[in-house]
Amino acid sequence: MKEHLEMKDIKNIKVKRPGWMNSGKPGYGLKIIIVLAMILLFLIPLGMIKNLVWEREQRKWVAEESILSSWGADTAVGGPLLVIPRKIKYEVTDEDGKYLRTEEYLENVYLLPESMDIFAQSSSESKFRGIFEVPVFTLNVEGSGNFALEALYKNYDRETLVWEDAYVQFSYPSLKGMKRTEPLLWEGKELDFEAGDSSRSLYGATLKVDVDAGHGNIQDISRVIPFHFQQEIRGGRSLEFLPLAGSTKIHMESDWAAPSFQGYYLPTEQNITDEGFTAEWMINSLSRSVPECWSASQDQFFQDLLESAFGLNYYPEFDSYQKTRRTVEYGILFILIPFLTFFLFELIRKVKIHPVQYLLAGFGNVLFYLILLSVSEHLNFNQSYLIASSAVTVMLSLYTLSIKGIGRKGLYLLPVMTAGYSYLFFVLKSEDYALIMGTAGLFGALTLTMYLTRGINWYGNSETEADDNLI
Repeated sequence: MKEHLEMKDIKNIKVKRPGWMNSGKPGYGLKIIIVLAMILLFLIPLGMIKNLVWEREQRKWVAEESILSSWGADTAVGGPLLVIPRKIKYEVTDEDGKYLRTEEYLENVYLLPESMDIFAQSSSESKFRGIFEVPVFTLNVEGSGNFALEALYKNYDRETLVWEDAYVQFSYPSLKGMKRTEPLLWEGKELDFEAGDSSRSLYGATLKVDVDAGHGNIQDISRVIPFHFQQEIRGGRSLEFLPLAGSTKIHMESDWAAPSFQGYYLPTEQNITDEGFTAEWMINSLSRSVPECWSASQDQFFQDLLESAFGLNYYPEFDSYQKTRRTVEYGILFILIPFLTFFLFELIRKVKIHPVQYLLAGFGNVLFYLILLSVSEHLNFNQSYLIASSAVTVMLSLYTLSIKGIGRKGLYLLPVMTAGYSYLFFVLKSEDYALIMGTAGLFGALTLTMYLTRGINWYGNSETEADDNLI
């Protein structure tokens, strides 16, 4: 039997499409695509927040440099060195190599102390430029030790040494922070400091004390010359010492509670409390690659000494801007939290949530980082984090309550957001375990999502319905 379809019958034919393409059924393929696109779109404002954090950091850096350029910045104690010029003779010949005359020039010889003990005590304070706080310190340093001339005479002929021009040199990054210096006590005699020549020094500025042969029998090969110095130096950001002596011992006390020890040597002993810290370094000549004495032609030993510097930074390991920057790195995950919660409401509660409502929730989370950044410039990071997270959590929870069809169950977002922000806070605090904690958090979130959506029929043909009591 020949069968055919009338045009009116063709019009009445209904093609059943899968639920994920059918907007009239509970299919969510298109909604998933839209939500993912919106999440990626929020990378733009998050990037703008990162740039804003960087800009505020630069402003703080400018304020810091402005204060430290007047007060005194990176500080170092580079001394003492005993400097003795020596005469070097050479022959002058003509073009044929015939001897004409003998001339001479002077070259400095540098002698390091045999032993040195330093006691350093620093007191910190804060300087302000606008809203930016810059910690600075005042260092009282007192040192004593001795020079042994035996090493000098083993390497150089005493007849070539010009003792009347000998001097002791102290070197610093800058003299701007030099607040006070007592006369150098050299073999029991007080000798005054004066500005020195920085062309041959460890750092860019020097003080020197003339110690010619008139001050004791300095040419005695077995002589050991004791010295003592005391100085008060202002600085900020960092402090370093050099292992100048054959045996160097440094004991330091400070009221700074967050030191970051840096450099070639770490303290052999240290004690850090909320009231400050104490630290002690003990270094011998076997652990450095510099001889007891050398001449100016051997410039590499200056660089070797600088590379063996050690000390501490006066900034905590992370400031509020660094913590905020780390927080923004997790931004995309916290855009995902309200989006995922909304999507679960749609899946399980059969509530229609418009993409604009997703966008508003996403912008609320972006606002968290802006609140955190602005408040942390006036309060500490912990307080700022509490204010920002509480404000955004309450705002989004109340907004979810107002969405038609959700009702009081919109308050479920409150513990979800609270748990998320609390978890992020502990991840930020546990830097060493941040990766494993972050991975565990993602694993837990994915596991919970899989559990809540285990009964969802993603094809939308109503063969399986989710348990309405899950949410």
